[in-house]
Amino acid sequence: MSELRALWTAPVWGATAVAVVVSLGLVARLWMAGAAYGVLDPSVSALTSLPSALRAAAWQFATLLGLLLTGVVVATGLGQTLEGGTWGALRLFENRVGVLWARKAGAVLALALAVQLVTGVLLWLSTSVFGLLWPVRPRAVPPGFGGGAVVHVPPPTPGESATWSQAVGAIAAALLVQILFISLAGCAAALLRSVIGTLALGIGPLLVTAPLVMLPAAPFLPHRWIADLLGLPSEAQYQLYLWNQAPLDPSPVIGGFALAGAAALAAVAAWAGLRSERALRPVD
Repeated sequence: MSELRALWTAPVWGATAVAVVVSLGLVARLWMAGAAYGVLDPSVSALTSLPSALRAAAWQFATLLGLLLTGVVVATGLGQTLEGGTWGALRLFENRVGVLWARKAGAVLALALAVQLVTGVLLWLSTSVFGLLWPVRPRAVPPGFGGGAVVHVPPPTPGESATWSQAVGAIAAALLVQILFISLAGCAAALLRSVIGTLALGIGPLLVTAPLVMLPAAPFLPHRWIADLLGLPSEAQYQLYLWNQAPLDPSPVIGGFALAGAAALAAVAAWAGLRSERALRPVD
């Protein structure tokens, strides 16, 4: 609990608020654009179901928004601790670096889970309000050359509604992706011992390698593993979920094992960097 209170600083809650507002704004934009014409995207119309909204929030924070938010949280928590030279003071009370690192990572993961759940509930409430205030109108099909009355096509029913088991599975998958994000940012903090360095090295590699998913090297990239594991709907890419195009043949098991292995390697590297003597020296 003390680790969570220490994390809840102005940059963290500010970044959290921005991430939640962006998530709601993306949904609102797509709803307004499609409801008036009766062509609402199924990924958006399904959010009127609470399990679908929770799944969507998990997907949202397992992609770009989650990567950026995790980078900010780790930078203002662990990165600031190392940059300010207070890591040595913590070591005086707890010399087991693994315990300290696990507590820091666990607090960030708990915060990520709480934000996902809150965002899911807000998505469900907001889309329910949208459905009342701006219902999806039947799409009008003009008559053909033979004349006749205008045909009104009823709006499609949500085709991508999730069950509770699917929502729980998406949340679990998103937490695995969050562990990777946390481990990468923690490794960056251990190596550079600065807030800016943690942000740059913890977020930058996944951003600059994103275009590589168009090349044959895509199966070896974390972007592809994340898309495989989550099974993001391709029609919602770049619009609702700010990530790379989902692969045509998703392999969630392979993606999950690859992500778990990468997260474990990054976490061990962070632990090794944090226990080194270099991490105990104050900033020059």
